[in-house]
Amino acid sequence: MSTNLVNTSIVSYLDHFIANAKFRSMSGGRVGLSSRAIANYTNFRIVFKEFEIDFSGTLYFSDLNKKTVDRFKQWLLQDKNYSENHAGRLMGTLKTICVDAKKNDIAVHPYTNYVSGFAQSRQDKLINILTFSDLEKIQQIRLPSERLENTRKWIVIGFWLGQRVSDLLALTKLDIRTAANGGVYVDILQKKTRTAVTVGVINPLAVEIIKLDFPRRISDRCFNRYMKEVLEMAGINEEVKGYQYNPESKRKEIGLFPKYQVISSHDLRRSFATNFFGKIETPILMNMTGHSRESTFLSYIGRNNNRDAYADIFMSGVLKIQEKQSFSEGYARAVAQ
Repeated sequence: MSTNLVNTSIVSYLDHFIANAKFRSMSGGRVGLSSRAIANYTNFRIVFKEFEIDFSGTLYFSDLNKKTVDRFKQWLLQDKNYSENHAGRLMGTLKTICVDAKKNDIAVHPYTNYVSGFAQSRQDKLINILTFSDLEKIQQIRLPSERLENTRKWIVIGFWLGQRVSDLLALTKLDIRTAANGGVYVDILQKKTRTAVTVGVINPLAVEIIKLDFPRRISDRCFNRYMKEVLEMAGINEEVKGYQYNPESKRKEIGLFPKYQVISSHDLRRSFATNFFGKIETPILMNMTGHSRESTFLSYIGRNNNRDAYADIFMSGVLKIQEKQSFSEGYARAVAQ
């Protein structure tokens, strides 16, 4: 760290941080932040600069007392009307930058020790997934173009792999190995966590696509857009509660929408975890998705889905008890006669 950065402003420090992001030493012996991480810091820099303009001008790390930090949080949630999750991520980024500045002998206000990110409460999360019935509709629909056929292949593969879209769309035939049972092994080094996972795929259509008709690579953005077209054509249109972008308010707003409008590519991963929860042992599922903690995994699939799965198990147990009672009562009557 050069000495001319010791008294730098927050925005100037961010410029230095971003410019050197590709050379930063990371855990596990890696060098350089991912392009997604760099984009997040760049976005934070834009947002914080806007806050400075609305606030009072250039801010330094030593200015981050409780009043300033609280004003920034309020500005994110009320003035900018950001979602809790987005505002919470930005607060977490502020914390990260402050920690990094302190490592470089920059004077940082002690109150930043109490700064932290936050997220929408688990009870408030709206989770929508593709079911096995939805997948059947998607597989049967006739599609009018090659780009939509290619998208359908990625949907089918994603449904059975349970990976983040960045890992899904980066797959190549080199990541595939044949399994003795007729299925395939798909080897993935997850970009976000650097976790190596191997997912077993045994579904006949997914195996056929992976082995014989591997899809053409497309961008995340195109996949999301084309995916909604495929789902709409397949009739995945029941009304569900979800968030939709309102061009007038320029924010995501809650409401009832056709399911195809609120499903995104990331929901393929959540669909995998949710559809198999309670049917496959949780540690096995976590090994496939790369989750390291069961509490995180259960939160990921949604509290309501979690409760439903346990309720189903409970009802199955009650039915078995009732069947035994009915048998015992019937046997007693037969003996009495």
